[in-house]
Amino acid sequence: MANKSLDRVTNSWLYRLCKTVGDVVIISALFLLFCLPVVTIGASVTALYYTVYQKYYKKHDEISKDFMHSLKDNLKEGIIINLIYLIFGGVVGFNIYFAFSGLGNIKLPEWYTIVSLVPLLPIIFSLPFVYPLLARFRNGIRATIKNSFTLCMINFPKFLLIWLIVIVALAVSIVFPPAALVIPAGAMYLCQMITEKAFAQAIEVEKARDNTDDEEDIEEDSANDENNDDEVNEDE
Repeated sequence: MANKSLDRVTNSWLYRLCKTVGDVVIISALFLLFCLPVVTIGASVTALYYTVYQKYYKKHDEISKDFMHSLKDNLKEGIIINLIYLIFGGVVGFNIYFAFSGLGNIKLPEWYTIVSLVPLLPIIFSLPFVYPLLARFRNGIRATIKNSFTLCMINFPKFLLIWLIVIVALAVSIVFPPAALVIPAGAMYLCQMITEKAFAQAIEVEKARDNTDDEEDIEEDSANDENNDDEVNEDE
């Protein structure tokens, strides 16, 4: 009887709802905790993506273990990539401030205010995919940033949608801070629905390209064999 009652409770919609909310809060809390040192923001975003992927795509129900595994595994690369964005973003931010406000008595031409915004583009067009790529693939830092830029360019509508989700998530968290306990995991889940489709398409394209290359190699080998046979016949 006790087992049946327990099964009835664990299978109820209320229990599943409470467990889902609890999991979301734990994932979001871990993410926020490891963002506090600032330099580990990149590694924390990577761990957030990996944990959400393992939980909702792979149905792997070990949240804390998955988060810490990804954090440790990608800590070095995450910190380096994060520092690249922070340093580059700081330089770009100072340049924009200088362009709009000047520095003391120094004023720049009005046209430079537009030019000063151009260096923002590498950040805008690579950030949505860079940490998901780090969480899912082993490509090295340079290739990860390069591939993230490529994915953003070839998935422009998806790229815009990801930024929309991020902006709305940040706005809600600022207006209502307690929402930060659920927003990170929820927003990452929505973003992941987009990025995983982009990854799947990219993998299919890569497989098709590899198959084409293999077929061309086979045809080339066959042509070489025919040429060799012709040469043998001529010698005879």
